[in-house]
Amino acid sequence: MDICDDEMVRVVLHMASDVANFGCIPIFVTTSPRVPSEGIEPHVDTETSFRANMSGPDNDEEVLPRTISLQQYYSPIHDNYDNIDDNGVTLQDVGATVFPITTSLEQRYSPYHNNDFRDNDDFHNETEGDNHEDECEDNTPVNNRGNRHIPSMVRSRRRIDPLTSVAPTLPSNMVAPSFVSSCDSDDISVGKLFAEKNEFILQLRKVAFRDKFDFKIARSITTRFEAHCCSESCKWRIRATRCSNEQNVPWVVKRIDNVHTCHNEVLVDGRHQVRSRVVGHIIVEKYIQDKRIYSPNDIRADMQQEYGVQLTYQQAYRAREVGLEIVRGNPAESYNLLLKYSHVLTTANEGTVTHLEQDRDGNFLYYFVALGSSIKGFMQYIRPVIAVDGTHLKELYCGSMFVATCLDGNNQLYPLAIGIMDLENNDAWEWFMMKLHGVIGDRPELVIISDRCTAIRRAVLKVFHNATHGVCFYHVKGNIKSQFRMSKALWDQFEPAFINAAKAYGHEEFKRQLEGLWMIHSGAADYLENNVGTCNWARSQFEGRRYSILTTNIAESVNAFMREPRKFLVTHLVDHFRKTLQQWFYDRKIVAESMTTRLTTWADEIVTERRTIAERMIVRPVSPHRFQVIGGGLKEGLVDLQKRTCSCKVFQLDQLVCAYAIAACLTHRVDFINLCSDFYTTESLAMAYAQPVEPVGDVADWEVPDEIQEIQVYPPVEALSPGRRKELRIPSAGEDVDRRIVRCGRCHELGHNRKRCKNPIASTRS
Repeated sequence: MDICDDEMVRVVLHMASDVANFGCIPIFVTTSPRVPSEGIEPHVDTETSFRANMSGPDNDEEVLPRTISLQQYYSPIHDNYDNIDDNGVTLQDVGATVFPITTSLEQRYSPYHNNDFRDNDDFHNETEGDNHEDECEDNTPVNNRGNRHIPSMVRSRRRIDPLTSVAPTLPSNMVAPSFVSSCDSDDISVGKLFAEKNEFILQLRKVAFRDKFDFKIARSITTRFEAHCCSESCKWRIRATRCSNEQNVPWVVKRIDNVHTCHNEVLVDGRHQVRSRVVGHIIVEKYIQDKRIYSPNDIRADMQQEYGVQLTYQQAYRAREVGLEIVRGNPAESYNLLLKYSHVLTTANEGTVTHLEQDRDGNFLYYFVALGSSIKGFMQYIRPVIAVDGTHLKELYCGSMFVATCLDGNNQLYPLAIGIMDLENNDAWEWFMMKLHGVIGDRPELVIISDRCTAIRRAVLKVFHNATHGVCFYHVKGNIKSQFRMSKALWDQFEPAFINAAKAYGHEEFKRQLEGLWMIHSGAADYLENNVGTCNWARSQFEGRRYSILTTNIAESVNAFMREPRKFLVTHLVDHFRKTLQQWFYDRKIVAESMTTRLTTWADEIVTERRTIAERMIVRPVSPHRFQVIGGGLKEGLVDLQKRTCSCKVFQLDQLVCAYAIAACLTHRVDFINLCSDFYTTESLAMAYAQPVEPVGDVADWEVPDEIQEIQVYPPVEALSPGRRKELRIPSAGEDVDRRIVRCGRCHELGHNRKRCKNPIASTRS
């Protein structure tokens, strides 16, 4: 920055006095000589102070070049202390010309020689918020290093502080510089700036933790901080100050004795720097990746290996919480950020629908999001079967997450929408279904599958009048297992018969399997037929078309890959869902475009397998479009190619050609690929992922209207349970859980312990 006139001087002073707004202060200030008028001899005033020069000299004066760095201003560390004043300028240089002064790193970090760490002028007579200068009895200012008199020029320059000097307003034609951070390394050096004292102390603790030493805080007031090594004999010292109590004035490291004269012992448990906050800032980079699992035991192992510090599990867990909060933010602030995130998300992704529900006090209740890319793909290229399910969240305020998921033509997960709820109850499910209905409307032949949750069934029947609700047969099987205590042998007979009945395509086959269930266990069969209802869980008895989706496993799969993200804060959780779909849409579109078959890879494999069976069948025509097919190790079938039906019911229920239809097509030279539903074609698969999912960018770059900025969203009012949050879900009724195998310590057999052991033990006596 060239200081060419008085206007630029005012700019520099204004920047130095308002550091909080401009984020930086001038490092070098250079004044150039003013060209004198013709016929006037240049005049040099050796006693002119730095403030006088900046106020603007007269036309008949000339100010010689002078360069003063901020580092020199705050760094009074030199080899010859007797000849240096507090501003880092040698007294011999005070004269006609003041030349630039440089200080080497070796000098900067060298210990002080015969010089007390605390200056007399700012330690003995200093009070909080005051800056006094010692004076002699005759009120003549002295240099604290040797009590030498200070010349008038140095005296006036010493009182000038660019951080607190009164400066005029920034001219309208000047542009403020961009922020430049001074904390660009982990080390602490003289002249380094910190915005807050806590920031400086944290950085000091990190350095002490890394270099394996400990320090004590000798003084900590609003304008001054001093610390020294815990060892009384050690000369390590550090001091940082700020020149005003105002919050926008940074802290500056004024002095440091960076050489330890004590023995650096390895830190042990209970030392001052082994703190969760310090460790959390050290491991913060481990949590930048969302899918990275970095457990407290991993933290303990890394701290032991890299720093030789032994942490307890509680310390490591709290450090993990600190690191997560640094990366992902505060839980309460995350809820307040959700509305702004929704605005940016809907702006970047066309067709995206978001809804946020609050109570009268502004507390969070429900949140719904469906990306425009998923909505567009589902409405045209995805089978109309949606599986819904809910799962608990693991963040501070808990809550629940609702998911609505489909399957694409390649049998891959196709998430449609998610919802974040404060609680899982009837009102929450009804609200979620209403928002989902607003997105997809009354699509023909729509089927919604869930577990036997009465709240979901009630909400589906109330909101979706034209949709059919189905029940996951896997959850029905779990209910049977929990209600009817069958022996293992009896359950081994009942379970496969129930699965075959649920998956059966034809009515006759279903009746045969149901009769077998009555013979195995009449009570369970009566429960399935009269209580649950065969039309809810059996494919052949279902009123709609479920295709091959008989369970809610696809929704459970979404809960599975969101298992770790469910620990995230609410806004971070939603953005992780968006990031996942962004990657899936990109990868799957490329895969779909690279497929060489007309059907997707998954559908083509099924059709190829059925064709192998069809080649051994005998086809007899009944009419131009109807054929009788026999052989191939299967029962007789009747195929209608015009109506795309078959007596086996596979053709019409799955919308994918069965073996009988393929045999008829091969005999009469009909392209059976054209008889398959468009949902299974590679073209539909590529179109389902055609619209990419756009990112939202960094929070600092968001452009949010003022009316949205003013809306405050507070966390849910549900009281938090004390103690550590639960992260493992509660198994459903009848669900198989991997339990620990117990071994008896007496007879060493499995299945019981020593207390319940009844096996005889052979005597060891002779």
